Amino acid sequence: MQFKKLISTLTASVLALSTGVMSAACGNTGNADDMHMIGPAKEATPTNTFAYDIPQDYCRTYYEIFVRSFADGDGDGIGDLRGLIDNLDYLNDGDDSTTTDLGVNGIWLMPIHQSSTYHKYNVEDYYSIDREYGSMADFEALIAACEERDIWVQIDLVLNHTSNKHMWFKAAVDEAQFGLEPDEPDAVNMQKYNFVHQQDAPRDGMVWRLVPGTTDYWYLGNFSTEMPDLNLANQEVRAEIENIVEFWLKKGVRSFRLDAVPSAFGSPNSATYTSANAEFWTWFNTMCDQKGEEVYGERYPGIAQYCYNVGEVWSDTETVINYYGSKMSCFNYGYAASPSSGFCGVANGSIAAASLVRNLMDTQSKMLDKTSAALLSNFLSGHDNDRSAGYMRRDVTKIKNAASLYLLMPGNPYIYYGEEIGAVGSGRDENKRLHFNWGDARNVFDPSSSDFTGEQVLGSVLDQTNKKDSILTYYRQAIQLRNRFPEIGRGVIGALAIDKGNNLVPVDEALTGGTSYAEINASNKSIAAYTLTWNDREILIIHNVGTKRIKFNASTYKDYQIAASLHASGGKVGFEGGKVALDGGTVLLLKAAQ
Repeated sequence: MQFKKLISTLTASVLALSTGVMSAACGNTGNADDMHMIGPAKEATPTNTFAYDIPQDYCRTYYEIFVRSFADGDGDGIGDLRGLIDNLDYLNDGDDSTTTDLGVNGIWLMPIHQSSTYHKYNVEDYYSIDREYGSMADFEALIAACEERDIWVQIDLVLNHTSNKHMWFKAAVDEAQFGLEPDEPDAVNMQKYNFVHQQDAPRDGMVWRLVPGTTDYWYLGNFSTEMPDLNLANQEVRAEIENIVEFWLKKGVRSFRLDAVPSAFGSPNSATYTSANAEFWTWFNTMCDQKGEEVYGERYPGIAQYCYNVGEVWSDTETVINYYGSKMSCFNYGYAASPSSGFCGVANGSIAAASLVRNLMDTQSKMLDKTSAALLSNFLSGHDNDRSAGYMRRDVTKIKNAASLYLLMPGNPYIYYGEEIGAVGSGRDENKRLHFNWGDARNVFDPSSSDFTGEQVLGSVLDQTNKKDSILTYYRQAIQLRNRFPEIGRGVIGALAIDKGNNLVPVDEALTGGTSYAEINASNKSIAAYTLTWNDREILIIHNVGTKRIKFNASTYKDYQIAASLHASGGKVGFEGGKVALDGGTVLLLKAAQ
């Protein structure tokens, strides 16, 4: 579709989006006590005030989909690719002027290759579509429909292991049963995995499993018997990986989500950055980028990377940062998957908002030192975590506050399907991958082994879609802002804080005169404030995740104007004469007058 350019000059008149995303320009007179306060308006589905401005690069708003649980296209009660195509307008309808879609412009599909398990992380054939999900023709139709909407598709690529039903492993078992030694030239398939021939399994912290039909051959199967680990140092394996990458890029895939990255050369619980892991992932991501440029370079000239992958590195932030050196992004686990830390921790009041912003600034800076293409990959929870709405005990305002915090930060936010309607689910994996709640006949069956007995009390898409105060409406509003202001996702963050004089200043300036971080955090517990700067464009974003109105001075930005605001619980915002007032549960976006 044709994308409209962002209106270059913010007008001097009040422009109000009636969902509670407010766009306005206010005069710079008055004070915090009598300034004009802007609140949410009444309608649920307005026309956008500002046109979208979405550069053609890898900075996207992604939506993670477990295809089996999303939407059914053939009537068997199991989600499939045809069901996803039929409901793609929910995610993005291809029309910038509407606000009835979610507005995402990237989707991550959890594994879609042929597999015998419900989760499909044990791949039998990397060149296939699982029969339960449809056909290759269905996938090609999905790519075409996504391209019409400027949605870039990312797929899960599981390289640590295959299924034990993969033809390579079957051949490797045959070689072991025949009595070949793993290191002899004819044992080509055993060498694609990790086989040993001895009386006892090695005791090296790894999980070794007896080869079927033998008494003294063992293979490495860190994750399960059904998932034999590949030998990623093997050149034949790497050559096949190149073929797999090229195959899917030519099909229209733009990037890959990479499973259990530190375990490429390590145990299933490995969370380290080793030289072997660094070498493999640097090779892989460099190769993907080269092949991506071959496929997409002429169509999209000048992109920093042509296949910018994201890896699962479930570890501390310093380890995550190291993996950026291998030319990939990594999920930001240090700020997610917890009710008491990161974005949800701030929304719950467990940690100070100012601390979150400052730490994110430090993290981004270190990542950019590793690669200039670095993009944070922020999320609240995913398919391996309890649902984030449960972290906030289903408190709608807290859910919205957490959403605006991570959706309006730099990088690529990943929305786990159902998060935008407050879906819950915890316990075993199947409970975290329950059916998406459309609220009508589109609902599919839950995975057969799920035992979740809770209720989706926050409602369905049908319940929330036209309600101005719903979680779904709020997500739509926040994503609209990302689509209007590209500096949000691509900007370099500058952390701000309110100092002892009640002035909004850079956080390092607030620390002068003997002020400690503890004091800054105490006075900025509910205020997350920061600038985002990109290509000579800057936006100032201020969140109040608390419950009380907070007033302070922002004289450095007195010539800025209100660009937009968000309202989680009906509060108001004001900005006049360099003074700011924010009710609890509000977000204010300011831009320099042009």
